[in-house]
Amino acid sequence: MGGWGGSSACCRLRGRGPTHPPRPPREEVGSVVLDALDSLPPTARAAFVLNDVFGMSPDTVADIVGRTESECAELADRARRYLRIQRARPTTPKEHDILVRAVRQACMSRDAELLAALLSPDATASFDGGGKVRASSRPVRGGRQVADSLLTLLARRSRTTLSTHSVNGRTGLVARYDHQVAAVITFDIADHLVAQVWIVLNPDKLHSWNRT
Repeated sequence: MGGWGGSSACCRLRGRGPTHPPRPPREEVGSVVLDALDSLPPTARAAFVLNDVFGMSPDTVADIVGRTESECAELADRARRYLRIQRARPTTPKEHDILVRAVRQACMSRDAELLAALLSPDATASFDGGGKVRASSRPVRGGRQVADSLLTLLARRSRTTLSTHSVNGRTGLVARYDHQVAAVITFDIADHLVAQVWIVLNPDKLHSWNRT
């Protein structure tokens, strides 16, 4: 792995009383939510929208998404938490990019301590192997545990490279084994730390990444 290539007037009027952060306009809040939805992995976005927006039954959601009912419930719950975080304190693309690049550097240097420091203490990692790639079927929880799981994944084979790439409109990481894309990794960020890591390993979902 060593070779890895008019609000100011309003504020003054309120100056004598308790101060509260100004509420963003409704249009801005809606934009934040839509951007956050776009940044979610497709399965989580589908589970959330089908369940919360369209009110479909759990078994119908599971059939459409291609996961079990319990997995869809967990995906939808994570999406809700992520949307709440993003609506309260959205992460700018620049902040997201800086943190993901720091994660890549920590992975390249195999620095578990640094990687864990970039993760929220209660961070979660979810692996999508599609039953075709050996991967944890349950989420990995805890900053240090997630860091160890990432380093273990990237140490499986020699001649592994890890590069940044735009994924769902935000900076993500692409792991290649012998020039073949083996994993696409995306991140949810809250309070300047990685809160959720999504690792797609399913070859069927990576087919388009390997066409060229």
